[in-house]
Amino acid sequence: MIKITELYIYPVKSLAGIQLNSSNLSPFGLNYDRRWMIVDDKGLFVSQREHSKMATIKTAIIDGQLMLSNNQDQIAVPNSDKNDQITVTVWKDTVMASHVCEKVDKWLSDKLNISCRLVYMHNQVQRQIDEDFAAPNQYVSFADGFPLLVISQASIDDLNSRLDTFVSVDRFRPNMVVSGTTAFAEDHWQDLSINNIDFKAVKPCSRCIMPSINQQTGVQDQVKMLSTLNKYRKFDKKIKFGQNLIFKDANLIDKQTIACGDEIKLENT
Repeated sequence: MIKITELYIYPVKSLAGIQLNSSNLSPFGLNYDRRWMIVDDKGLFVSQREHSKMATIKTAIIDGQLMLSNNQDQIAVPNSDKNDQITVTVWKDTVMASHVCEKVDKWLSDKLNISCRLVYMHNQVQRQIDEDFAAPNQYVSFADGFPLLVISQASIDDLNSRLDTFVSVDRFRPNMVVSGTTAFAEDHWQDLSINNIDFKAVKPCSRCIMPSINQQTGVQDQVKMLSTLNKYRKFDKKIKFGQNLIFKDANLIDKQTIACGDEIKLENT
């Protein structure tokens, strides 16, 4: 039996994630996941790929409010419902987002030693999922491309069996970790359901340098891991690790819940 063993959200793209026992769903994926993003002065997204220190800024959701912390320094992120809209770019997509506030901008700029701003994506924003993989009118948050990422524990175990130094799954920033499969079985998933919610597996996840970054220290300390993955997980000139999921019908998603321990039922595998 395939079951969810771990759940994660990453409220701010490229900042630290939050491990959960359960999560409500929204049409964008897990509730709160990557609804905020840090951008530079031109509105272009900022990530760990260039600023690995972002991993060390912790996130929390307390009574519906986002909190950011770094060591003992903490700041509450105010609601941005009525704030100014600015144009932001994430990969090839340009959308409107709400600028949060200058106080948070200064806090983040000081911590990261760059000039940056924090923005929020409202429910009305329509960032279309790549239509090579999803029907029109299916949208994604500030995630790289898809609403959900799943990785099997067996895949992580397989990787660790090839390494001298253990790596944890958090380097791969999944939304779901699952048990009960063979290594990389998720590569071949097609249709699946959790709690009668239908999902479609659309594309193994292409990997950059981020898994080589220690998510606790913000230090790139596992370049060797990338060379190992390059030997046996490279397809179409890219390292693939994990599977991207979309909802079969996002219009049916309205605060349903998934949780650790829930069974994943596969079809057409």
